[in-house]
Amino acid sequence: MSASELEMSSVRYPYRDRIFHVEKKSPGVWVVLDESHAELGTLVRVAVEGEEHEPVFGAVPPGYTETLHEGSDWRMLVASLINESLVAETAATGNQGEA
Repeated sequence: MSASELEMSSVRYPYRDRIFHVEKKSPGVWVVLDESHAELGTLVRVAVEGEEHEPVFGAVPPGYTETLHEGSDWRMLVASLINESLVAETAATGNQGEA
């Protein structure tokens, strides 16, 4: 998936045997949603072109006002937001998964 795919209104993002969605909120701003459409964080375009001549994105977890991670690989940033939410979900429920 390329950065241009983000310009669509919604992108399906299969990850860890689940389907997540990256939905465009406004130019340069996308929200990452789980299957129930709960917000897992926000992806923002930090710069149109970085050092590698590709857009630079930032991941903003819920409760944060600034990017926690930045880079040109938006998929990795979305995965980081999903992973952080799954860690928080596991901590809240105490569910460590199946043995």
